[in-house]
Amino acid sequence: MSDAILVIGGGIAGINCAMNVAKYGTKVYLVDDTASIGGMMARLDKTFPTNDCSICIEAPQMYDVDNHENIKILTNTEVRKVKKVNGEFQVRLVTKPKFVDEEKCTGCGACVEACPVSVPDEMDGKIGGKRKLVSMAFPQAVPNVVSVDPACRHGEMRKAGACIGDCKVDCSQCRECPIALCVMACEKEGKKAITHWQSSKNMKIDVKSIVVATGITDAKPVGDLLGYDVYKNVITNAQFERLMNAGGPTAGEIIRPSDSKHAKKIAWIQCAGRGLAEGKGTPYCSKICCMISTKQTIITKEHDPAVETTVFYNDLKAYGKGFWEFYRKAVDNGVDYVRARPYEVFEDPETKNLTLKYEDLESGELEIKEVELLVLASGIISNKRNKKLAKVLKLELDHLGFFKEKNPLTAPLETKVDGIYLCGGATGPIDIAESVVQASAAAMLALQNNLQVKS
Repeated sequence: MSDAILVIGGGIAGINCAMNVAKYGTKVYLVDDTASIGGMMARLDKTFPTNDCSICIEAPQMYDVDNHENIKILTNTEVRKVKKVNGEFQVRLVTKPKFVDEEKCTGCGACVEACPVSVPDEMDGKIGGKRKLVSMAFPQAVPNVVSVDPACRHGEMRKAGACIGDCKVDCSQCRECPIALCVMACEKEGKKAITHWQSSKNMKIDVKSIVVATGITDAKPVGDLLGYDVYKNVITNAQFERLMNAGGPTAGEIIRPSDSKHAKKIAWIQCAGRGLAEGKGTPYCSKICCMISTKQTIITKEHDPAVETTVFYNDLKAYGKGFWEFYRKAVDNGVDYVRARPYEVFEDPETKNLTLKYEDLESGELEIKEVELLVLASGIISNKRNKKLAKVLKLELDHLGFFKEKNPLTAPLETKVDGIYLCGGATGPIDIAESVVQASAAAMLALQNNLQVKS
């Protein structure tokens, strides 16, 4: 597979890039360092400005990638070393163990049911989401197999009630575990897929081109920004996205974290933390937050037209096709947009309702508003793993942690290293439609480079 292309990142950009390359008969390694491909899009409820089901769009593409003869998916895998020799890249990959035999696991869920310990889900913890120590990333995960939390495997969850108890035997030496409930549940199903003795695997591949599609992530509010770390009913827009998702922890019920009551008065604060000192906020406009909040207000109204929805904003960013009409749809549905600068939030200790103090930028007056749930649009930031990957690939990052293009105007998807290309959130905040377009362009650049190297 020396004519192959390596795509780093299995989100919507990486998936589309891999498919475009594979359609031309070229082999592709699609690498992701999480347990499943899909990226952030797989966790969304709907996409703007059409409000189509996110996973309904992406799941068929994930299936196609998984079943394409020219594509090899490598999850839980990191790129550790890259060396360029005679125009080709020699790449060393390390696949971390899931402690599950992917060939035997059918995703039946028997081991998940047997696991006695639940922990807060990394994305959904504040809104009540939990997962077992044996879990699947999400129902449509690809590959559709479970993975065992390394903290459980290494004995760090004993105090939480993990079923391994006080066993001191190294799992790599003992392959007939009589203690772990997940192992016994799997064996009862006749599969023997749970393999606690599994270890990391090294893999070397040769490719002619590399496409970096590492994606983006949501910014977590720092400290007690507008009551985030103080009051339970202050959440981020990413958490609200999971709250209204039928596949989320509340099955799509928009309820308050404090008491699980349906919220009837909800406010969104745009640019939450924007412009604060380095390390305390997002120092730039994330470009897509206005449309994310607009989408969420429209869907909230679809859930219950009686819900009072208010968006506090400074400037409205509606740059894409159909975005302004999308905003007008929200207004026509009764969403109240207030140009304001919120500065303080406090909670009623009895009702858990929140009072928001703000300056009305139209009138210059100081106002207050009581809401039951407050959503912070805290921005989009670069993938935290970009720094390590940039060092391996010998690429530069900008001061915000995104990969630098060779030239933002004339070569926006190229890098200073010939044969390495960028797409999607690797270069900055971006929406799904733009990511797909860039993925197609990056795929063509990689294929063109392969032909040049071959000749």
